Amino acid sequence: MNTTTLLTQLNIDETLVECIYLFGSHAYGTASEQRQSDYDIVMVLKSNAFDRHPFFKWKNLNWLVKHNWINPKFRSLFSGESDKTCFKDLGDRDAQVWMYNVDTFRKLLTTNTIFAIECFFLPPKLKWIEKTKFADEFRIDDHMLEQSVLNHSRSHLFMACKNMTQALFPHENDDNETRNAIAKLSKDPIWNHALVPINYSFYKTKKLIWHSIRLLYFGINVKRFGQLIDYTAANYLYEDLLAIESHKWIDFANKYIPIYNELTNEFINLTRDPSTLSDKMDL
Repeated sequence: MNTTTLLTQLNIDETLVECIYLFGSHAYGTASEQRQSDYDIVMVLKSNAFDRHPFFKWKNLNWLVKHNWINPKFRSLFSGESDKTCFKDLGDRDAQVWMYNVDTFRKLLTTNTIFAIECFFLPPKLKWIEKTKFADEFRIDDHMLEQSVLNHSRSHLFMACKNMTQALFPHENDDNETRNAIAKLSKDPIWNHALVPINYSFYKTKKLIWHSIRLLYFGINVKRFGQLIDYTAANYLYEDLLAIESHKWIDFANKYIPIYNELTNEFINLTRDPSTLSDKMDL
């Protein structure tokens, strides 16, 4: 996959494109031929691109809110009319493409939405096209960044728990220790908004746990340095986590929830203003 192939498959003229970012596993350094990693791509398009391609299924941002990519508290900051997104799946071994218009992408930056922040701090080789340097426009809002990262991260963690205990292996997780662990997690308000993934394999479920930790590392990175400079911070956990064969949620919880809690508290207490220090947050 490259720029020319992508634009050809999508039937988009390059004049309509503002930016193309290759993020996901190719940015994190976890992509592998063995696991048949695809390409995760974000495209920022000029506004008139939406009118030029009516065959695309342009949607509002409710899907991103529903899946906690955008914090539901920030939904009112986006327009119901002009802010649209489009998702195109070009095949498992090809690419998954998320498209936004320029104004929508700018609002994702204003709300410190972490997956958007991931895009414009990428190394040059992963910015296939960059006509607008959004990094120059980005400003950190500690409150919005915390809400964005914690919402997205916890949603991933809770989705993994629900999928493992409700969809994949309910009988192997029918014990008091697991029920008590889930009861503790369910006290978090985000629990009720986290969906049970559809057709998620055990492998993908374990990746959700890793992503929940990765997002915290990314948040810490942005708060500490004002930009995302290390996309590999969570990689030391990747192979170890995927190698676990146990189907019991409690085995994952006992090993990774302490790490998760430690990173959460580091993230929320890492601030440039001591008067805004938050309380300790544990799951």
